[in-house]
Amino acid sequence: MNGAVFVSGKKMSGYTLTSTLLKGYRKAAVDNARELQYEAALLLANNHFSRAYFLATASIEEIGKAVQAFDALGRNVRDTEISTRVRLNFQDYSKKLAAAVFPWMLRDPKNRESVALFIETLVEAKNASEPSLFVGIEPQGMDIHTPFAVVRREMAEECVRMARTIFSYAAPHVLDGHYKVRTKAEDDFFVMKPSSVLNMSSGADFWQYYIACMKSGDAAFEAALMDYTKKYLAKNEKYKGADLGGLEA
Repeated sequence: MNGAVFVSGKKMSGYTLTSTLLKGYRKAAVDNARELQYEAALLLANNHFSRAYFLATASIEEIGKAVQAFDALGRNVRDTEISTRVRLNFQDYSKKLAAAVFPWMLRDPKNRESVALFIETLVEAKNASEPSLFVGIEPQGMDIHTPFAVVRREMAEECVRMARTIFSYAAPHVLDGHYKVRTKAEDDFFVMKPSSVLNMSSGADFWQYYIACMKSGDAAFEAALMDYTKKYLAKNEKYKGADLGGLEA
């Protein structure tokens, strides 16, 4: 085991994030994703479709962790809330998949809808107790499903192909690119719960404020949301346009 200690689940919350750890984690995840992708292709070539599908999805998950670690390098991980959010994201399957495709979408956004549908399919499959690997019982009809029956050749081929493409964009992005140093507003936004973001940003008053921000030359959504929260929402007040030089939306 080379002296390494492996932990999972809630036990992972105890470790301290550092730049050295994140860089090592990024490289290890890229290397593992590369190996999983290669092994998935071998299984596919030998007609082991369900296992090829499973390893291809694992490859996507691993490269997603590399992207998450790369992003975290630009964040203030000394802050307890931020480091906790980073560690939780490392354990969140859907967020790892979303992170995996981010570099691809950044370079080639025209495929956004088809990629989003593919990722959604993977998340649904994972929630169904990984049908590519395990035997299961359907709760409604009490039917038994087996991996060989669930994963067809076409599904395995698509997943292996997508894993290869995702890796081709993500690996150079995290190994050769420069991470973005995040502002405090971006970090504050990062740790917010999605439901809180939705509640804050769904009102017409916020959008009037944000439009005014853009008109004044500040188009950063995260900064606008956090400023609006502090200036108005926290005080239970409405935006009047006065704070931006009287500029009305």
